[in-house]
Amino acid sequence: MDTIILKKLLSGMTLEEKIGQMFQVGFTGTKVTHDIKEMIEDYYVGGIIYFRRNIESLQQVSSLSNKLQMLSANKRPDLPLIISTDQEGGMVNRLVGGTHFPGNMVLGAGRKSSLAERAGRAIAGQLKAVGINMDFAPVLDISNNPLNSVIGTRSFGGDPLLVADLGVAFIKGMQEEGIIACAKHFPGHGDTAVDSHLDLPVIECSRERLEKVEIYPFRQAIGAGVDSIMTAHICVPDLESRKGIPATLSYSILTDLLRGELGYAGVIITDCLEMKAIADNFSAAEASVMAIEAGSDIVLVSHSLDKQKVAIEAVAKAVKAGRIIEKRINQSVLRILRLKEKRIGLESPPVSDYRKINKKTEEEIAYEISKAG
Repeated sequence: MDTIILKKLLSGMTLEEKIGQMFQVGFTGTKVTHDIKEMIEDYYVGGIIYFRRNIESLQQVSSLSNKLQMLSANKRPDLPLIISTDQEGGMVNRLVGGTHFPGNMVLGAGRKSSLAERAGRAIAGQLKAVGINMDFAPVLDISNNPLNSVIGTRSFGGDPLLVADLGVAFIKGMQEEGIIACAKHFPGHGDTAVDSHLDLPVIECSRERLEKVEIYPFRQAIGAGVDSIMTAHICVPDLESRKGIPATLSYSILTDLLRGELGYAGVIITDCLEMKAIADNFSAAEASVMAIEAGSDIVLVSHSLDKQKVAIEAVAKAVKAGRIIEKRINQSVLRILRLKEKRIGLESPPVSDYRKINKKTEEEIAYEISKAG
């Protein structure tokens, strides 16, 4: 589908539909709930994020994905949902009943890009079979602070070259299987002892050091065509001079650096705005508006229905008041439509079948990774 057709699709969308496409939301439950039904039908959300609270078996989550996609298709059959999760392997493993792959640190110890690619491909196969079409992986943060508890073994290691090599291989495997990969957390969450789920970290590094270390794997991932990049809730004074403004809300970091200097043309998504690094310093409404002003295409609000509604309504008000111009919304929605068309398709709602999982092959790959590491 070429850009002209996508632009025609965009032109036929209401402002409310366009803004809804720019949000991914979460909910509690293993079945379709009233809350998530409302967000799909009345707020036109473009994506859903699953946590462990949504997954009790492969069969159940496959059925849930199909039902959510049909709900969305009943409103707009040409706008399928992005359904995402964090399936990194290791300590971050959401898919109950699936093969548990070793984490990135084990892949890093093995130092084999071929295994990283196979891991990405195998994880993608699992996700596709249960209707998940986006994985918030791989982590491209550098493990260079021994006090960092939030990244730790989720990183491939402390060498930027190794992290880039394995990360790019993982992305290749995942995307070739048709799953949206997401490199995280830009511009690098490795060199901090503060967990952004709990507080707002500040990374005091020179621009030169950031370029050589933290940013290097992202630059390589961009060159390899990574579908999406997730922002970090961290303050980096050498990249953003305004005190207390995290990367997620920084125009200097997301637009000037990521879009401009690094030339990234894919989808930018925030980490969850309900994490304390954001929520303790900004309201959900203001953070959502600021994230879009900064350059994000998709805003992630993972937990609270009230905050999800407030955030979407705040963006609509900002557009109507002229704070955000509709052209800016259109730019993001066109990127999202392009990604959906590429990885999901816009012709009919996707249907998953958990029986397509090849658990024997996946377990063999997981064993090889463990043995090499």
